[in-house]
Amino acid sequence: MDLQRLRDNLTSDNPATAALPALLAFHAVRLKQLRAMLLTDVRDGRLHIGDQVIVLAEPARQRLTAYLNHRAATWPTTVNPHLFIHRRSWMHDRPVTPWWIRKQLGMSGQLIRQDRILDEAHATSGDLRMLCELFGLSTAGATRFIDSVNSPDRGGTYRI
Repeated sequence: MDLQRLRDNLTSDNPATAALPALLAFHAVRLKQLRAMLLTDVRDGRLHIGDQVIVLAEPARQRLTAYLNHRAATWPTTVNPHLFIHRRSWMHDRPVTPWWIRKQLGMSGQLIRQDRILDEAHATSGDLRMLCELFGLSTAGATRFIDSVNSPDRGGTYRI
């Protein structure tokens, strides 16, 4: 992954470009979840996604707050209930497209998500339960990341 590009995105003057990678890099939110998020899913410093309640990391909270302020100032009359909107989507109630997210990031959002999960797999020494709870993964999904931590024959490369 291009870490410099990720750092540049996180410090971008564009609030959406800063908020999107923050949710991916700190919380490994799925791309389809990013698209489907509603304004009401963010409350009390937490992100509510289905049955999962995620306490937002301070850097993610700061970027999301900046984005929400930008959103309210730029499109005060929007009827779009989705968290992320842009100059074309504010007039309707559909979510942003995967293309828009990729354009904002300039890189693969899925790669950011996978890198975050892999980092946590290493930090927890492959704690299956932790990965499942933290990222809402199935046991099979978490096992893919744990295999990369526990496999001695990979020689420092990861296959996900």
